[in-house]
Amino acid sequence: MAWWPERPLPPPPEPPGRAAAGAALWPWSLRGLSETLEVVALALLMFLAVRAVAQNFIVDGRSMEPTFAHGELLIVNKLAYASVDLSWLPGGSEEEWRPFGEPAVGDVVVFRFPGERERDFIKRVVAVAGQTVRVEDSFVYVDGVRLAEPYVSEPPTYRVEARLVPEGSVFVLGDNRNNSFDSHSWGMLDASLIIGRAEFRYWPLSAIGGVDHVRQPLAAAEGVSRSPSTAR
Repeated sequence: MAWWPERPLPPPPEPPGRAAAGAALWPWSLRGLSETLEVVALALLMFLAVRAVAQNFIVDGRSMEPTFAHGELLIVNKLAYASVDLSWLPGGSEEEWRPFGEPAVGDVVVFRFPGERERDFIKRVVAVAGQTVRVEDSFVYVDGVRLAEPYVSEPPTYRVEARLVPEGSVFVLGDNRNNSFDSHSWGMLDASLIIGRAEFRYWPLSAIGGVDHVRQPLAAAEGVSRSPSTAR
């Protein structure tokens, strides 16, 4: 008598409604994926928006002592000197509009170094376009008036002959005057290279707070005499 193995029993039928429930999961999965992508896109847009208006900066070196020490962390305001081109408007001026102002004497700015634009420097503006600047007898003079500079670590031991700051440029120096590679060495800074103004120090925690830009009234307002100068 021949023997045949038993055939396996067919699987039991799925309970009613299981297939429908499984099918219903697919659109919910798509919805979850869509919501996740929306969150990621929103986070990316927020990151780009923040990067458009602010940038972190690490102080490298001693050129800004005693105002900033090596390794301190700053927030740079990239909108401080932002410009808007209005020439396309009917009757618009060909000059750019700067809604938040222009670099001013005393501002601490971060900029791309003219000789190596991959490097960022931090210095203080001591003269702007149209002003005459010189360094003599351990002091900085702007338009013949000595600057009041309580932030300087020590007086400069070098001399800079009087020169006129051209349009679109600024003259910058480090607060650590005798240990700074700045305009007294390489000349005027093209203002288009300025990334922004240092606004806030967030490290170390012991020094956290806003940056003091020491805007000048010049020292003449305090009775310091003028010194004649000649631009070149």
